[in-house]
Amino acid sequence: MEIDRDNVDIAELFASRGISQTLFDDAVSLRKEAKRKNIPEHILGKELKEETILESIERIRKGTEEQILNGRDVIEKLYEKKFTYEWLNKNDPHNSILGLFCSCCGTIASIEYGRNIAAASIISKDVQNLVVKDSNGRIVAKGTVYLRKDQGFAVINDFEINQKYRKHEIKEGIYIADEQGSEEQDRELIYKAFIRGIKAFIEEYDKQNPDNPLKQVNVGYGYNRLKRQVDRLKKSEKNFIVPDRYSFWDALEEQYIIYEKKGKDKNEVEKNEDEKEKGNLGGIER
Repeated sequence: MEIDRDNVDIAELFASRGISQTLFDDAVSLRKEAKRKNIPEHILGKELKEETILESIERIRKGTEEQILNGRDVIEKLYEKKFTYEWLNKNDPHNSILGLFCSCCGTIASIEYGRNIAAASIISKDVQNLVVKDSNGRIVAKGTVYLRKDQGFAVINDFEINQKYRKHEIKEGIYIADEQGSEEQDRELIYKAFIRGIKAFIEEYDKQNPDNPLKQVNVGYGYNRLKRQVDRLKKSEKNFIVPDRYSFWDALEEQYIIYEKKGKDKNEVEKNEDEKEKGNLGGIER
């Protein structure tokens, strides 16, 4: 296929990674299929993403430079934003080759099940990628989400992270590393960015669907690269089913509860303050 204004972004990204013409053609075909089916760019119909640390600094600088110099809360928030989340637009060319950025098989050229997950993130209206970016805006982690609106639940296949943040990994998601060291702290911040992204999704979903709010969000354990963080969560007694064609195999055997709606409380999602002080994120409850 030739390069035109409808696929130039795919061409630019693929060229930077040395991707073949065949894979370029496949990615363009998937985008055309999604457009033919009128697949929305986002499950919720709107963009959800955080500012990067550089964007935050620039915004604050323009407002009042004193805040960045004197505001302790601002400094702490900027530290948290070493990694930021984004619900990736389904037309974003990264969807086709996301595995190259997250050191996993999630590409449309994969010989493993990752090709089905990658394709679904483009052409299926109930699947979308939640990515985490570093302070330079580079994608370093992802979780692919399946949303079942009629039953009010969502399943994340797993959390994948770039090889750069997987040093000293002795088994899938298990590391020999000092929990206070920079390596583990980076994984902690990546996990927190995922949690912020999931919270933002839940809040927007419930706003759009007040009569049918999201009841539960689970994440697969399988090959999850953030097992230490996921181990803090409560194990689900009954796993949610995802259509076979999406190949969410890492969530087949074990799922852990990231979010569970409790009772009729409609207040903003909050973490237990005691757990927060102890550094134990736990699950998100409402």
